[in-house]
Amino acid sequence: MKHIEQWLGGMLMLLLLTACSSSSGDEPQQPKEKPMLKILLFAPESPIVTRGSIGDVDASSQEERLIHSIDVWAFEHLSPEKKVGYIHQENLSFDGQREISMEISDEFANLTNKPNVDIYVVANKESLAIGSSLGKETTMEALKEACIGSADFGAASPLSTIPATGLPMSGLLENQKVLGIPPVYTAKANNVRLVRAVSKIRFAFSKSSSGPPTISGLSIKLNANMLPEEEYIFLEGIYPNYKSHVKTTGVTLYAEEVTFVTGESSDNIKACEDPAFYVYTTQTGQAYETLIQTGIDNNELTGFGPFYLHESDKKLEGTISYYIGSAKTPTVREFEMAAAGDFTRNHTWIVYGYFLGSGELKLNAVAVKDWDHDTENPKVYNW
Repeated sequence: MKHIEQWLGGMLMLLLLTACSSSSGDEPQQPKEKPMLKILLFAPESPIVTRGSIGDVDASSQEERLIHSIDVWAFEHLSPEKKVGYIHQENLSFDGQREISMEISDEFANLTNKPNVDIYVVANKESLAIGSSLGKETTMEALKEACIGSADFGAASPLSTIPATGLPMSGLLENQKVLGIPPVYTAKANNVRLVRAVSKIRFAFSKSSSGPPTISGLSIKLNANMLPEEEYIFLEGIYPNYKSHVKTTGVTLYAEEVTFVTGESSDNIKACEDPAFYVYTTQTGQAYETLIQTGIDNNELTGFGPFYLHESDKKLEGTISYYIGSAKTPTVREFEMAAAGDFTRNHTWIVYGYFLGSGELKLNAVAVKDWDHDTENPKVYNW
């Protein structure tokens, strides 16, 4: 009996030691969740083409809207040398909205009173020569100075096809309060609207079915010193009204004419019964864009472009020249925008012309107007 009591006592002691060992904290700890900053990205709005206030137009193709890659940086607003976080995502294909969860530094997450942040976003950087240099180590100062070079969407060789890597886009939030419950945070206005960093020009022509005399040597050019050789990826400050916050400091203008079309003849200009039908009247922007595209699709109009170019704060001007019959001297017609600053990023300019039986060219340029801005919260977006 005494042996049994000793055995039970030993077993009890062993169980107590086992229990103490289990509660000693030697069990593996669950990994701590990383602090994250959530940001909602929106693909660009439609480009605007207006004469008066006629509204916006859809992108001409899905390729104009698609986002293939994104890079997001967050910096402290008052101490921009302090990076809060960075993320790069690639192999994407979206044109609506996308939530991004960006890991942020523990140092920032552990601050009781978190400073406000600035958030910079670039989409489709692979379409730019400078794109490969934009990454985790890029500073806010470098982002502010980053430019779309002359080889990308430049004036020397106007680009009429969209790169497989998409059109470059950018967006910015400034001085945003950081909200949330650890480990997930958001900026107070956490939705960044991206905007295409280029604008576009398209030309359309027709002739009466009765036919003008032979037209040859049709040439379309933009005047010299209209477009910058380089364009900053990010604007200088927040758009107050979607116009003319183009940064021009230190930017050289392209000193030669920009050639869009050269050497075309009337044989390549489509004919229609009523070319004046395609002159702008009072349509909305989308209705007029659709009208022009329908005319091209129905072989009643000949289209050139769209050509994707750097934005400009200049009043764009150009010439259309051509030869009538056996004339040795060209006929020259001028075209121009309504006002300086109407070719800021993500804007469309349509120039339509048609030849009369005499060979005279009637021109109708639908010019770009300011975008309406967010009157309730005008300092939130830079788009």
